[in-house]
Amino acid sequence: MKKSMISLTLGASAALAALLPAGAAAQAGARPLSIIVPQPAGNPTDGVARKIQPLLQAQLQRTVIVENQPGAGGSIGAQRVLNAPADGGMLLIASQTEPILTPFTLRHVKYKAQDMRAVALVARLPYILTGGASLPARDLAELTAHAKSQGGKGLNFGHIGPGSMIHLLGEQWARQSGLSVNHVVYRGVPPVVQDLMSGQIDLSFLPLGGATLQMIESGKVRAFATTGAAPSPALPQVPALAASDRKLADFVYGTWIAFLVPAKTPDATVAQLNRAIVAAMQDASFREYVTSTGMELEKANSLADMARFYSAETALYEGLAKKIGVEPN
Repeated sequence: MKKSMISLTLGASAALAALLPAGAAAQAGARPLSIIVPQPAGNPTDGVARKIQPLLQAQLQRTVIVENQPGAGGSIGAQRVLNAPADGGMLLIASQTEPILTPFTLRHVKYKAQDMRAVALVARLPYILTGGASLPARDLAELTAHAKSQGGKGLNFGHIGPGSMIHLLGEQWARQSGLSVNHVVYRGVPPVVQDLMSGQIDLSFLPLGGATLQMIESGKVRAFATTGAAPSPALPQVPALAASDRKLADFVYGTWIAFLVPAKTPDATVAQLNRAIVAAMQDASFREYVTSTGMELEKANSLADMARFYSAETALYEGLAKKIGVEPN
């Protein structure tokens, strides 16, 4: 190509770029950002990831994609994020299970909670003690009586892996209530729900997010109690376990949905991601989705807030695992 033609081509490209919106030019030059969901599609974290994806893309002026990487207590997805360059190109969206509890309770997992840092906290939500519609119990008192009537046989309790938050809640509830349960392990919340609805298992603690509220309201699963300190506004008729029995007075736990990155990610990059996520969370349709599914939007989201939050949650849930006596396996 002749020099004059090269100059003409470059000049035309520059002129075209000048006519494009700044965001389009930025998006064209940046590699996609991946949100890694360490659970199957249909999990509450998956729902939040897919709702915020177009909003975050608009804020960053960069292609954002959502990828599900379930398995091994969420460690497959978490490890993928940790193996990627710590440049903000990959985000983990998770609860306390994947970054905190899984490495604490599974011996083969190579990372630890401190290898990650929280970027932004999207929502908090309680767990709901749920049962299949075929259970011969209509409320918590009837459920407790039915469970005790099983003696050592116990009820079948589904969870997403040893050391997961659902597993710890089930074990702690059974111990404090003097009951027996048989733990049945699944690869994620959606298959737990499927077997709960079909009567293959009796009980589970489901996070009040995603489709859980709709399933309770439609009668596909039965809600017996919440792990919150008080009934959820979305389910005011469902009592708090902590208020049901003196033996359960300290049984107050919740979960959350947060974005995390490797701890070695530069502060400036984390700050940029934090601003973009917090701005995306202000969208009215996103806020309506979060609250309509029973979750509570988080307001305290500065980087200082995130450092305090993640440190406190790590200590709290590692302490719970020790209290229950979970041994790494």
